[in-house]
Amino acid sequence: MKRLLVPAALAASLAGCATANESGAGLPRAPLELRQSQSRSFETADTRLVLKAVLNVLQDQGFVIRHADAELGLVTAVVEWRSRQPNQGLRVVKWLAALPTYGASLLLPTGKTEYSAIEANVNVTREAERTRVRISLVSKVTAKDGEVQSVRPVDDPLSYQKLLAGLDKAVFLEKEAL
Repeated sequence: MKRLLVPAALAASLAGCATANESGAGLPRAPLELRQSQSRSFETADTRLVLKAVLNVLQDQGFVIRHADAELGLVTAVVEWRSRQPNQGLRVVKWLAALPTYGASLLLPTGKTEYSAIEANVNVTREAERTRVRISLVSKVTAKDGEVQSVRPVDDPLSYQKLLAGLDKAVFLEKEAL
């Protein structure tokens, strides 16, 4: 009996992993559900403090800040990488490669040298005595000649949960001036 439980438990855990990794390729999530996984509210009215924490978290995770506007509460950042050699068939690319703890991946056609990127757009908004942050991620793949191969929104809630958890810590550190 015990011999059957181990393979069954292993199969169940692998099925759970497959479901999490296929979220970007399956049916789109409901917009409100996606927005909820992308957002977090903080108990502070100081939007500049939260904006500074956002910048720190993105830079800690390997993002390059492309644009930051404190007045609008908008930050745009990107992580880019290039495949080292052309491959044949399909390959698994870690999208959020600079964030290895996220573990999300997708299959991409190969044959050309490809450039991949994750773009992050962050909106910081004051709401009464709170500050709300919404992060949206987009995965882009381009060929060496600059031709866009694919653009996909990242809808994996785990990617957002881990990024927002880092933001929780960064806001705490900014509040404590550490």
